[in-house]
Amino acid sequence: MKKLIVQLRKWKGVATLASLLLLTASAFAQEVQINEDPKITQLTRNWTNANRANPRVEGWRIQIMATTDRQQVEDARSRFRMQYPDVPAEWMHEKPYYKLRVGAFRSKLEAQAFLTTLAGYAGAYPARDAEIHPRDFLEQ
Repeated sequence: MKKLIVQLRKWKGVATLASLLLLTASAFAQEVQINEDPKITQLTRNWTNANRANPRVEGWRIQIMATTDRQQVEDARSRFRMQYPDVPAEWMHEKPYYKLRVGAFRSKLEAQAFLTTLAGYAGAYPARDAEIHPRDFLEQ
């Protein structure tokens, strides 16, 4: 009787394994067909091409200066690049101010950590920026 029970348990395990294999095989054999409107396809293609042509990511930069004098901001950028040659530094114009922003960080916390290493830039602060090119992000 014990032998019969052991054999039945073995067959039950084999039957379970066989059922599982059949279910898995049938799941992989299925095919999904998507019928998409050609306008949606074109819209997706246009969006993808636009993002490849002009990749921008939202992140944080450190704003170290804001002034109405363009020459001042360009001089400050040159000075900053001499001190920190590996850190991107760009100025932007938001009327009436020229703003000098440096670095590129994925989070405010990363920007604040870099801010503690800046010397000679009193009043610098983290600023959100939605137009950061992916190549500008600093490797940590």
